[in-house]
This record gives sequence, structure tokens and C-alpha cells, in this order.
Amino acid sequence: MENNNEALKTVRDIKSMMEKSSRFTSFSGTSAILIGTIALAGAAMVRSMLHDTLDLSMATSSLSKLIAVGIAVFVLSLIIVLFFSAQKARKAGQQFVNKQMWRTLFNFLLPLFVGGLFCASLIAGGEYRLLSPAMLLFYGLALVNASKYTYGSIFWLGCTELLTGIFSLFVPSDYALLCWSIGFGWVHIVYGIYFYFAVERR
Repeated sequence: MENNNEALKTVRDIKSMMEKSSRFTSFSGTSAILIGTIALAGAAMVRSMLHDTLDLSMATSSLSKLIAVGIAVFVLSLIIVLFFSAQKARKAGQQFVNKQMWRTLFNFLLPLFVGGLFCASLIAGGEYRLLSPAMLLFYGLALVNASKYTYGSIFWLGCTELLTGIFSLFVPSDYALLCWSIGFGWVHIVYGIYFYFAVERR
């Protein structure tokens, strides 16, 4: 019995070392919760700019401010992810900046870069109704693409973002901001809580 327990422990240790060597494992659930909170704060700011309407296509006069809020939310979110990931790696005695980190970051940012260009073309063409669905869809694709190199549960987070983006395509434009808030705000918060208790603490 004792030999079996030692063998199982050895297998677990080998599996853990293989995962650490091939996957980015420094993601923090706390960062997901904070990202969701920042997204909700950004949505509240956008809502105050829109005044009596929730239709983004009617907000051409505030367009530059809306874009600035979106960029600020993205930059702050990226900083938070990198900061908490670096902290988690340091506490675990692991190297944060390594091949796995760069590979995960590249596969995450590539769909986002393409999505950013697509959203810029929508803005240039005045197609504001599609902005929220496009952001959710390309972000979902970025998560699915990066999930191959990090925690598998991020794949399901990406699928949830994709479903929210698809749903946003078929609802009136008045609900675009609500769908954006759900996808970037509440979905992140729920996932962050799940990840912290089900994965990180364990």
C-alpha cells in the first residue's frame, strides 16, 4: 500500500512538472475578478456619457470619449493580469517571463489585434451597432486560442464570451452595452471566483 501511494505521488509530481514546463500556470483568479470590476466601472462611465439613450449608434458626439474608456479598460486589465501573474509566479518560486508566458500572450493578443483593426473599420464606417458583438467575439476567440497553452477552464470562459457576443448580434442595439457589461464584467467576476476556489486554492 505504501509503495502504491509513493508511486501515485511520483506520477502526480511528474504530471505537475510537465504542466509547468509546457503551460502558463501563473494566472490568478483575483485578476479576473478585478478585470470584471473595472469593466463594470467602464460600462457605468459609458452609460453616463450616453445620457438618455443606451444605443451606441446615437453616441457619435461622445465617440472619442467612449473609445478612450475602452482603451483604458483594456490597458488596465492587461496590467492587472501581468501584475498578479508575476506575483503568483514569484510566490511559487517560478520564473514569470519565460517561453510559456510569451507563447500564451502571443496567442491571446493576435486575435485581439485583428479584432481591434476590425472594430476600427466599424468605427470608420459608422457601424457602431456591431462594436459590442465584435469585441466580445474576438475576445472570446483570443481566450479560446490562448487556452491551449494555459488552464483548460479558460477555454470555457472564451466559449461563454463567444455565446454572449453571438447573442448580442441578435438583440436590439439598446442592449449592446448590457451585453458588453455581462461579457466583460459579470462573466469575469463569476469565473474569477470559480477559479480562485476550485483551482487556485486547491
